[in-house]
Amino acid sequence: MNYRPKEFWEQRLAEQFDVRGTGETGLSLAYNSACYALRAEVLTRALARAGMAPAGARVLDVGCGTGFWTEYYSARGARYTGVDIAQVSVDRLAARYPAQRFLRVDVSDGVPDGPYDIVNVFDVLYHITDDARWESALRGLARALAPGGLLLVTDRFSGGGQLAEHNVMRPLKRYMEVLSAQGLTREQLVPTHVLLNSHLGPWRFVNRWPALLLALDRALLGLGLGNDSRTNKLLVCRRRNA
Repeated sequence: MNYRPKEFWEQRLAEQFDVRGTGETGLSLAYNSACYALRAEVLTRALARAGMAPAGARVLDVGCGTGFWTEYYSARGARYTGVDIAQVSVDRLAARYPAQRFLRVDVSDGVPDGPYDIVNVFDVLYHITDDARWESALRGLARALAPGGLLLVTDRFSGGGQLAEHNVMRPLKRYMEVLSAQGLTREQLVPTHVLLNSHLGPWRFVNRWPALLLALDRALLGLGLGNDSRTNKLLVCRRRNA
């Protein structure tokens, strides 16, 4: 395996510093924007169900990438800290958002001092391919939460194993073993997409019409679909109050 995370993400983000760089590089900007728009809608509903408003909340955004979640939380009045393994991400976002804090961090090695009310980890942990480093990162992020704080993590949670050189999926049971030991309880597990952000096989030509897929996914999620092992999901866990 030749995957070197820092070098991989430095090159990828330097070449494409928009949501394609942190999403599906082979698909259009419109497609990736639709995927992220749906993620934001799912997150907004999840935060509302959890009774957690971003305004004034201390937020740690892990893998701030090209800044989609930076804009999301900044626009909602959060006290935001963004971390990324790639220096290009930290430098460009610090210039774009001078009121926020950015650090180059590999969360496998440690997490910036908290506590945080929200730890946002969208589409990041399955890129930590070494199991010991993945577990270290997850433990550290859980410990960084304030009492009553929320950890927000996306994965398939199906134990699909290694899907690519830079992508290893782990089952929900394994996540909860680590998180329960750190005093967190599961509150929500909701799909983030159904057709978007999925491999459509012979139907992949439909990816040319992301607005259609976005409308379909909104309807399908509204019907409660998307809970199978092929779709990404958002896990919401809360640290128990002291």
